[in-house]
Parts: sequence; C-alpha cells; structure tokens
Amino acid sequence: MASPSKSFFAFLYLAILLTLNIVEAEDRSNLIPIGPCAQIPNCNQTCIASQFKGGKCIKWYPTSIKETCACFVKYSTSPV
Repeated sequence: MASPSKSFFAFLYLAILLTLNIVEAEDRSNLIPIGPCAQIPNCNQTCIASQFKGGKCIKWYPTSIKETCACFVKYSTSPV
C-alpha cells in the first residue's frame, strides 16, 4: 500500500496538472459566432461592418474541423 505522503504528492501533482490545463483554455465570453468562415470572406471586416470591435476565425470546439467566424463584443463604457 502507498504511504500517505506519496499519495498526497501524487494528488498534488494531478491537481497542478489539471489546473495548468484549465488555465490554457481560451476565454470566449466576449465572442459571438456569426457563421462558418468558408461562407464569410473576411471575418474581421464583416464583424467591424456589423458594429463589433473586430473578429477572427476560430475552431469553436477542439474537435471541430471547420472554423467559425466569431466577433468581439464591444463593451459599453457609459454608466447605465
């Protein structure tokens, strides 16, 4: 049977690895998908013309084959 100290270090090691994987995830809370990049010739310019801050083509899911055009949300700086 494993000693308590070895079990603790194994658990700590796994916790650190999981934390590092979570930190690498991209924050997409400020992106709005508008369609497939294959159908939108210039994603960034289309987003700007639609009153967004800009845009880029991204894989919405890690297993996706096709890219999606996503626009950056403009946050209001005026008080409500």
